Formats: sequence, structure tokens, C-alpha cells
Amino acid sequence: MSMPSSHKSRKLFLHEKTHLRAGCTDRYVAEFSGHYQPSMERKGARLYGMWESSPINAKWPEITTIWEIDGYPHLAQIGTARHRDPEARKSFEQWNGLLGELDAKGEGRLTYGNPGIKTVEEHRAAGLQTTVMIEEIMKTKPNRQSAYVEELEYLYVPWSERTGKKWMGSFTTVFRYDEVIHYWAVEGGWDGFGKHFPSWGDKPDPAIRSWMNTAPALRDGWDDSFLQSLPPNPLG
Repeated sequence: MSMPSSHKSRKLFLHEKTHLRAGCTDRYVAEFSGHYQPSMERKGARLYGMWESSPINAKWPEITTIWEIDGYPHLAQIGTARHRDPEARKSFEQWNGLLGELDAKGEGRLTYGNPGIKTVEEHRAAGLQTTVMIEEIMKTKPNRQSAYVEELEYLYVPWSERTGKKWMGSFTTVFRYDEVIHYWAVEGGWDGFGKHFPSWGDKPDPAIRSWMNTAPALRDGWDDSFLQSLPPNPLG
């Protein structure tokens, strides 16, 4: 099956989950800024977000990092640098060595952003702050990822943004046919969370009722987490 031409021209996002030993976050961040981030940026990757999980509601300690890249040729360049190019590989191996010291393990996902997803510069111009985030990792019905994002944008996003949660974006995994990851920035950070939650109220408005009637036909479940910005985060 050939790839749709609309996908070939879309930007990609590398979504990384890193699990650490407790108490290692500060060192991880320092070494990330000193080694990994410069190595990725030399290859043109742009940091889109970086957060740590909150013990309030998440698996921890865990770091979530998202990179924006310019499609498949760019991905190939990064892959070559990390695994084949002798000079570039040295800097990535330094980073891998640190991860070994911290007993880090993780998972990488290659994803598409939702159509029209904003760049960091566009989010910054709009005043978006991603200090406190809600992450939702959705299991959709098979091959219903795009339909889920379309319905979410039409039915859920307007209600969500009226109730203190700004949509940063949704990320559809490339090599899995049943997963979408959503990110919502809580307006006002933790203080805003206290102000806006719970969002339903005594009488949920028609928009959220419509979404709750539609969503179950498109998904099989989800897992949500609270995330807290780390210093390299460009929108922290």
C-alpha cells in the first residue's frame, strides 16, 4: 500500500518516553541540555516540549520529550547520524552512556501531528504556556485515528478551551494503527487547575454530551497523566 501524498509532505514528530531512577531528574536535564539537545539540534530537530510526570496522576519518574522534524528525508539524516556516521555518533553515544548510568529505559514513537498543528513559534505568539499539561494516550478502534482527531477537534476542543485546557496538539502514531496522543495545557498552571476543575459542573453542556456520545464508537480506552514542565521546554 502506498503512502498518501498528504502524509509524505507532513512534518513528523519524535515522541520519546524515558523512565529514570527516582532522584535523577536534575542530572538528566543538565546532561540533556549539554549533550543530547545540541546533538539533535545540529541535525535540525526542534524541541517541541519536555515534561516530567507528576506523582499526582502518572507513571513516575518519567520524562516525555517531543521533537519536530521536517519529514522522512530529515528523519533519515537523523537516523544516519545516530547509527552510521562515525563523527556524529560519538555525541549520541555520550548521551547513551549517561542513560546507562541512570538505568534509563524508554520508548520512542514516530508520529504525525494533527493537520494544522502549530509550531513552537506560533504557540509562543499565541501566548501558550505548557507549564502543566494533561497527556492522554488513546487506544482507538483500528484505523480510526484520523477520524478520532477530526471529531475531537470539532466537538471536544472548543468545550475544552472554554474550561481552562488549551489544545497543544494531537499526535497519531505512524507504525501503529490504533493510538493517538493528545496534549492539553492547563491555563494558569496548578493555580488554574484549582480554578477550572472539575470542568463538568452540575449540568454538562450540550457540546461535551455530544462528544461523550461520539467518542466511545471511535476508541477502546485511554490513559491520562499530569505532566510538569522541565527547564529545556520551549513553552515552559
